[in-house]
Amino acid sequence: MELNTAESIREAVICRWPDVNDDEFSIEHSGFAHDHPMIPICVVLISSIVLGTTDPIKLAKFTKYSEHFVSAIATNMENADLWKDDKYDCSTWFSGNPVPQEKPEVSAFWRHVMIADGWEHTDKNVIGGPSAIFWAEMRAQAKARGIFMTLAEWEARCLKG
Repeated sequence: MELNTAESIREAVICRWPDVNDDEFSIEHSGFAHDHPMIPICVVLISSIVLGTTDPIKLAKFTKYSEHFVSAIATNMENADLWKDDKYDCSTWFSGNPVPQEKPEVSAFWRHVMIADGWEHTDKNVIGGPSAIFWAEMRAQAKARGIFMTLAEWEARCLKG
C-alpha cells in the first residue's frame, strides 16, 4: 500500500494496530464512532515523514485534522527536540517503513506517540494534550450533529425506558 494520502496512512495504521480503536468507548464519550486519538497522532507523525515537514499548518492541511490538534502535537514534539528546524528525528524507529513492523521500532514509535500526546510531562507541554483536544472536537461534532448527550441526559433517557 502506497502511503501518499492521510487516509492511506490512517488505514495502514488501523490495519497494523486494529485494537486501538474502540467504537463502544467513543460512542459512550462522544456520541458516535470515531478513531481513538492515538490513531490521528500516528497519522500526523507518519505524515511528517511522508511530507518531509514538521510544519503544523502543512500537516493539518494534509491530514484534515484541526490546526489546534496538530499544533499541540508539534509543541510537544518540539519540546522533546524531536521536531526541530522542520525535520523529524525519527531515527529510533524509522528504518524505511513509515508504519513500523519490528518490535524495537514499534516500541520506539509508540514512545514518540506518547511524547506527541504530552505523556512526557514538562512545563512546556500542551496542558490536556492533543488527545483532550481531539475528544473535545469529537464531542463538538456530535453536538453539532445533534447526537451528543451528557451523562445526566443519558441516565434520564435510560430510566424512562
